Amino acid sequence: MDRIFNFFADRPTMGRNVFLIIFGFIVGSLFYSFHNFSGKPSFWELVLNGMLGVAISYVFHFCNLFLNKTIHWKQYTGLRLLLGIVIHLILGLCIVFLGLKGYELLYHDYSFFSGEGNKILLKISVLLFCAVLIYNIIYLVFYSYRQYTAGQVLEVRLKRKQTELQLSALKSQLSPHFLFNSLNTLSSLFQKDVRRADIFIRSLAKSYQYTLKAYKEVLVTVEDELEFVNSYCFLVQTRFGDYISLDLQLTDNELKSKIPPLTLQMLVENAVKHNIINNENQLKIQIKQNKGCLEVSNNKTAKRPETKSLKIGLKNIISRYELLADKQVRIVDNENFIVKLPLLT
Repeated sequence: MDRIFNFFADRPTMGRNVFLIIFGFIVGSLFYSFHNFSGKPSFWELVLNGMLGVAISYVFHFCNLFLNKTIHWKQYTGLRLLLGIVIHLILGLCIVFLGLKGYELLYHDYSFFSGEGNKILLKISVLLFCAVLIYNIIYLVFYSYRQYTAGQVLEVRLKRKQTELQLSALKSQLSPHFLFNSLNTLSSLFQKDVRRADIFIRSLAKSYQYTLKAYKEVLVTVEDELEFVNSYCFLVQTRFGDYISLDLQLTDNELKSKIPPLTLQMLVENAVKHNIINNENQLKIQIKQNKGCLEVSNNKTAKRPETKSLKIGLKNIISRYELLADKQVRIVDNENFIVKLPLLT
């Protein structure tokens, strides 16, 4: 069915040209068999009617291309159908008028615009109206079918893309480097503070539990994401102590808003990853609301010399926002590194 529709909906290629010529000639020939004006079979009359049908098929085709770009079928179905019928009928009558005038030039003793010819002209007009009506209804059916199938394919592609992006975020969170550092920290804690080591294990387990859960979700609340961020920050603060701080300035309304999962964690992790954290280089991370956006900012300390930034995390976040809400993530990189995330509802 898609191939059939493409003959009507797309610009003519060689195959479509052949189809339009054959289809138009057949319709013109059927029209001739329905009403033979001279009453005797005539090869040239058949050819002329076939050419008339070809001309109408091309005019209708290009008219549809114009109407499809001008008026959206899905939003204005009734208007598009009505305009298609009216415009096709007017164009068809104009072409038929020219064709009949040409017929009169061949047969000088015959007139379609006086006497008995008026009745024939009326019959032609009624026949043309019925043909145009059926044509536009069939075209609407084909177009609706194609739009439905295209929408289904697009939906599957979007879901697949979203899954790939979430999987990428999950891989980032489950990185061996992060796990290696966490186990080293845990080993050190068992030698110094068993109670704190127990809290560390619970926070680590909560982090991975949220990660596996969030992988299945398209959006999560800011509140749920912050619980995960707090658990992650506890793990980081166990390594760096008070040299890293997280400042949250959010209201209840903002906490109930939604964002893609693992977004805030990836930004906090990037801040930790790209900045040296020690007594002389204290890292301060702030999350607040600013003009309808969730603003995540951090000061820039001395940069880690061994860190090479591919900005995969940021690309992942930007792609997910474009995919989910067609909204842009804004990045400001000056004295502070700021990422502005649109809040979703």
